[in-house]
Amino acid sequence: MPGTQIKVFDKIVQVIEVLATSSQGMTLREVQDASGLNKGTAFRILRCLQSHNLAARNADGTYSFGNRVLWWASRHEHNPDLSKLVRPHLEKLRDLTSETAAFNLVIGDHSVVVDQATSPHATSTRFYLGVSAPLHAGATGRVILAHLDPAQRIKLLSQRLERFTERTITDKKRLERELNRCIAQGYAFSEGERLPNTSSIAAPVFGPRRRILGTLAVGGPSERFTREKRNSIVPLLLRETRILTEELEGPVLANRKAVGVR
Repeated sequence: MPGTQIKVFDKIVQVIEVLATSSQGMTLREVQDASGLNKGTAFRILRCLQSHNLAARNADGTYSFGNRVLWWASRHEHNPDLSKLVRPHLEKLRDLTSETAAFNLVIGDHSVVVDQATSPHATSTRFYLGVSAPLHAGATGRVILAHLDPAQRIKLLSQRLERFTERTITDKKRLERELNRCIAQGYAFSEGERLPNTSSIAAPVFGPRRRILGTLAVGGPSERFTREKRNSIVPLLLRETRILTEELEGPVLANRKAVGVR
């Protein structure tokens, strides 16, 4: 009945708003207390949101926003013309390397895949758009983590680092060394840190005021990412990220010149 459907929707919105207040995830009891719903109703709504990828249950049992919400946020938060700027760079990297090129945005404490140009190889890396990943595992996340402001970086490194494969870096001192290396060389390389037999090279893309916006990355099966191939990809990737960053900073620089700011 219409009245019942509206009441149910109101409760769903309540739970979504509760999840929006936490950056660390919330337990079922916390969701229940904050929303004023009983345990059974809160649990059923969370399960429903999970089924639509609007909520996710984390490894520690807490709940947070799902990939679909992060995807919506990225589409709303950033310049609608961003995809038009990024797409040519993805296609160029794909054509020059024959591997999949992806663009990731930083949303909260995750990276989110927002576009890709897929490899022509039958065996290749392909991403689901909107998929998110933590920042400590893999080249893309490591590049973002390395360029966050110090307070954010310290906060994220103080949390438990989840292990995805035997190659995931969970030792915080070692991770700090890798972050410093990333800043020094301008890119990061990972092999099997999030997905077995998958390698990736990522470099940062900056927005206005040189704040980290996301990354361009080239990825594929590890057996194809020989040292020689990695060495050939790096200068291509750095060139495209530099050009894309300049394009994103262009309107800001133009506006500064228009008002006489140097």
